[in-house]
This record gives sequence, C-alpha cells and structure tokens, in this order.
Amino acid sequence: MANQTKSRVKRTPVGGKRDVLTVSNKDPNYEYRWVNDTPGRIQRFMDGGWEVVNHDTEVGGEAVDKGSRLGSAVTKSVGGIMTAVLMRIPKEWYDEDQVAKQEAIKALEETMKQKANADYGSLTVTRQR
Repeated sequence: MANQTKSRVKRTPVGGKRDVLTVSNKDPNYEYRWVNDTPGRIQRFMDGGWEVVNHDTEVGGEAVDKGSRLGSAVTKSVGGIMTAVLMRIPKEWYDEDQVAKQEAIKALEETMKQKANADYGSLTVTRQR
C-alpha cells in the first residue's frame, strides 16, 4: 500500500457533533426558522407573513451534509421522510408576534392568580425568572 501524503478535508465522525441546521449569510433584518413540510403547515406560515427562503444562504457546517433546494426553496432532510423548509419573516413582524404571544401568556397567568375562595389559608402565585 502506497503512503498517502495527500492532505484530507477535516471530517466529522459518524458519532460526532453535526451542525446540520445552521444557516449562514442570513439577512439581519429577518428572523429565520426551519418549518417541517407537513400538509398545510407551510401555507399556514405563509398566511402569517413568513416567506420561503430561496436565495443565497448556506446550510450546515463544514464537512456536513449541505441543504438542498426543492424547486427554489432551501430544504433539509430532518429524519425519516420528513423535510424542513427554511422560512423567514421581517424581524419587526416577528417581534410583534412574540409580544402578542407574551400578552396571551400573561392573560392566562392572571386567571391563575385570582384570589382563591377558601375558609382558611392563602394562595400566592408568583413567577420565577
């Protein structure tokens, strides 16, 4: 067997850490998310203002299976027969959605904090951070 002196590309062992869903070259004005391509889910996100990413982004770390493009969409196999589609939304809209989610959580928590009707004792509900 001949001595191989070629330099080889750094490889990722089978059991090693794999950075397969990392996205590079993201536009800082957008929030990105992988969405599983199940019936109706992509459309539901699009109805909410998300768009399918179909331009210059790189998916995955070095020596890791790169994302592919289905049509023009950036996609990634995420196990079994499931495929995820890379989607994005303007940060302003994303932040608005997060505020609305937090308000709904606060409203629910307020219902838990209502004064308990009891003959004795007390109940205090607080939130730990």
